[in-house]
Amino acid sequence: MKAIFDQRENNIDFVRIVLALLVILSHSYPLSLGHERTEPFMLVSRGQVTGGHIAVDLFFILSGFLISASFERSSSPMSFLRKRVARIYPGVILVSLVTLVLFAPLAHARVEGASLVSKIVNVVGNTLRLGEWKYTGAFATNPSPGVMNGSLWSIYYEFWCYIGVLILGLTGLLRSKKVLAVLFGASVVVSLLFAYFKFPLSGGIIGEVLGYPPFWARLLPMYLAGVVFYRFRDLIPVTRATIVTCLLALAVACVVPLGYTALFPIAGTYLVMCFCFSRSIPLHRTNRFGDFSYGTYLYAFPLQQVIMSRLGHPIHPLLLFALATPPTLVAAAISWYTVERRFLQAARKKKSEATPLVLELS
Repeated sequence: MKAIFDQRENNIDFVRIVLALLVILSHSYPLSLGHERTEPFMLVSRGQVTGGHIAVDLFFILSGFLISASFERSSSPMSFLRKRVARIYPGVILVSLVTLVLFAPLAHARVEGASLVSKIVNVVGNTLRLGEWKYTGAFATNPSPGVMNGSLWSIYYEFWCYIGVLILGLTGLLRSKKVLAVLFGASVVVSLLFAYFKFPLSGGIIGEVLGYPPFWARLLPMYLAGVVFYRFRDLIPVTRATIVTCLLALAVACVVPLGYTALFPIAGTYLVMCFCFSRSIPLHRTNRFGDFSYGTYLYAFPLQQVIMSRLGHPIHPLLLFALATPPTLVAAAISWYTVERRFLQAARKKKSEATPLVLELS
């Protein structure tokens, strides 16, 4: 079975661009209407998740799988970390600059800070933390006012997951199937506890550094699911019966309270991996022009907000999706060709490694 989930030609890039487009579609509801009550996935799951929620979860699952493979194939921990920085930071720095120069004026947003120095510290510091810098007054008349780029929040957690894989690798725990399985099981239990009791934990100073605990409770099981799948990949069978069982599990998850939290890390991971590595669905040439999924994720939200501010009134979410997708893809292509690809190529040149392209771009 190892050859199935290790094959170089796979559909991961196709899935990632589809997930990025799903985020645009899902965000079109609150950004055009001011609420997400009619968002399709919210309706189907009985209020548990949106399409954007599912997309982010699948991004983390795929990342757990790919980043585990990247560490295993890297020549050294520094090589691994260099590639991870090259993948994340150039795109975020560029979108931060574009936001400062273009989106903030269009949003009539004001950078927080009592002086020029404090404003610079705000912008530079928060960009380096992979988050939005602080501002006020953005898109005040939009259906969803006050936010320029609501998608950036997950990038911070993604990078911390890279650090987590690095720590697991350095300690040798990344090779231990038993330890990884226990960590994954414990993370699912914690996720269920957070979802049921809705713990209002901010995390204090530690939370400021490491992230909001409820977000970790949601995202960590997804990431670890990808890590565990990678480690067990040579033992996992691909059968129609298992696929049908997982589909039924997700159907049950839509109607059972907390069903998504309990079942998606397992059933969702299995299904997306089977699709990604299916030999009967050849979509492996999706990235022949470039990997635009990251840029699509980074630029969609502010462009949607700009469109709504120019229109000046609520519109149908599907119309916003149709209007926002083309310029978002153009922005993603510019981001890819101007900074993302260049930095990735530079990181690879530091130490030549025989690693499949998809693992280098993850």
